Amino acid sequence: MKTFVVLSMVIVSCLAQKSPYAGRGPVGFPAVETTTADPLANRFGDSADNTPINLPIEALGDVELVKRLSRLPLDNQPFWLINWRALEANRRNPQTYPARANSFIEPANNMFL
Repeated sequence: MKTFVVLSMVIVSCLAQKSPYAGRGPVGFPAVETTTADPLANRFGDSADNTPINLPIEALGDVELVKRLSRLPLDNQPFWLINWRALEANRRNPQTYPARANSFIEPANNMFL
């Protein structure tokens, strides 16, 4: 009887390590999507027919949607499109500010004199 209790406690404690809702796969490793095409073909995107088009995520790759929405007046365009244009303009021409000298730190060459 003692052996059965000890064995059942070991089994229950081993099964309790991972929740059944976590799935059966290893935790922390995402599933890798496999492609049927050659993985080394055009890996740098230098081909003329496969040039990537910069689109907002919300467009889900639909170029025609972005073109149609761009023809609307600015006050009728969705916010995600207006915001995406502003962010792209900021990425292309970011604002930079010069670093100022810190008045609380002494220069290193005067510290040991």
